[in-house]
Amino acid sequence: MPANTPRSLHAFFAAAFNSGDLDALVALYEPGAALATPEGLTQTGATQLRTSLQALIGMKGKMAIDTVYVIEADGIALLRGSWSLESSAPDGAPVTMKGQSIEVARRQHDGLWRFVIDHPFGAMEQPNVSLGIEGLSIGRHLT
Repeated sequence: MPANTPRSLHAFFAAAFNSGDLDALVALYEPGAALATPEGLTQTGATQLRTSLQALIGMKGKMAIDTVYVIEADGIALLRGSWSLESSAPDGAPVTMKGQSIEVARRQHDGLWRFVIDHPFGAMEQPNVSLGIEGLSIGRHLT
């Protein structure tokens, strides 16, 4: 899924997630990209990104992302997305997550765009997501 514009990154992310295609998700990021996790950590590099994205795909849900805006200048883009994820807890109870993301993307030498920084809750005052899954909490701020 080649992202020829920064605006297309959100659509490709949702499509890769919804199809369970981990390789396609990872390919949307630069190898040294940083991803903020729900636990308040920052995962950097291909191995950590793959691990975090695998956990996300493991939720086996349906994701939708609306691009709120894209600001582009000189091969760098700032994106903001409004996303939702519908899934199920291990006991079968429905789980709904929603967020306002902020990402930074960069045009690559081949003309494709990839995420450099991805903060799924970056545009929210304070994340407050109830997952109903023991051990998975969302709501801590990054430092």
